[in-house]
Amino acid sequence: MASRSDFGAKTDAKDVFAAFPTGVGGKVALSFLVLITGVSPKGLGAELAQSLATQKPNLLILTGRSSSKVEAVARDISTPGVEIRIILFDISSFGSISIAVQEINGFAEPSIDLVFNNAGVMNIPERRMSADGFECHLATNYLGLALFTDGILPKVKKSDAGRIVNVVSNGYAFSPFRFSDYNFDGVDDLPEDEQPSKEAMVAFGIPFGLGYIPPVAYGQSKTAAILYTRELADRLKRTNATALSVMPGVIGTELWREMPAETMKAILSSLPLKSTSQGIATMLVAALDPKLKESGGAYLNDCQAEDVQPFAKDKSKAKKLWRLTEKLTGKTFTVHSRLLQGQRFSQEILGSQGSGYSKEIFRLQMLKERYSADVPSSREDCIVESGDLYG
Repeated sequence: MASRSDFGAKTDAKDVFAAFPTGVGGKVALSFLVLITGVSPKGLGAELAQSLATQKPNLLILTGRSSSKVEAVARDISTPGVEIRIILFDISSFGSISIAVQEINGFAEPSIDLVFNNAGVMNIPERRMSADGFECHLATNYLGLALFTDGILPKVKKSDAGRIVNVVSNGYAFSPFRFSDYNFDGVDDLPEDEQPSKEAMVAFGIPFGLGYIPPVAYGQSKTAAILYTRELADRLKRTNATALSVMPGVIGTELWREMPAETMKAILSSLPLKSTSQGIATMLVAALDPKLKESGGAYLNDCQAEDVQPFAKDKSKAKKLWRLTEKLTGKTFTVHSRLLQGQRFSQEILGSQGSGYSKEIFRLQMLKERYSADVPSSREDCIVESGDLYG
């Protein structure tokens, strides 16, 4: 639940800054270190950078693929005293992400307070594969997002109140995650619970099918990002950081350039067009509202937490996707909790659970150094995380 129930579709960035003048976690704005992906002129990333610059953060890290586009945004930021660093990388390329993560983790600053995963693609007319062999919506909007986030997570967790804001869309409603055919290679019998939503497709005049359809590919990638955000937030519960997903709304940015006119007309008939300042308002609420620390993993729309369809909040699917993502990216995601060590660990965790469970927890604690496994804090967590640890 957000702090301001009066905020909605018309709320803009200035309204949010006025409501939360001390910023995330009650910290003064001058102590903010902010990272924004997908920065380009006239986009949400640019609006976000320019608006946050007025709050005089200590550092703005702007990322994107095009040096000319990111540099143009940096030049337009006129607030004096704001240090800007530019990182160029392709969010759809695992190799490019690795280089960017290494550079960011090499910064002297120990922490990053706010991460806005804003980079994305939409409505690619024909199926296109990334350099790593994944459908481009999936590679850009989800796999790259997850891999990049995991890479910089140690710095976010060192913040007093780190926030990861993942930009998603209500377009997730077009499709669940297709575990059986995430690349749209074509399968003879796609399970019913992985098939696109006929209702959503009919509503927007899109012919139903099980093959590659741009809004379905886009929807799958956003469902994946929502599920990932929920699982990430759950794994961050015992830290100072959390993650939320945000639907900014329909904004006339470059992202819509491939959208067919008829589909765009149907969308605008049901969703009002927002200004870029109104579009980033929900992103800023997710980043700055201290009350939302209690709502990690939530989906925000029009500055308020909103429910999502069952397939986008299914805990078992979120965990299954997490494991699949590790397999596809070739990276074990290590979300460390703040572990209780020594006598305090023994008294507060082991001593209260019973000898059998204590031994299981202690064994996982010893394995943590070798496998970077989280130590669960409950019997239920132990069962799930033991399964994760051993495959």
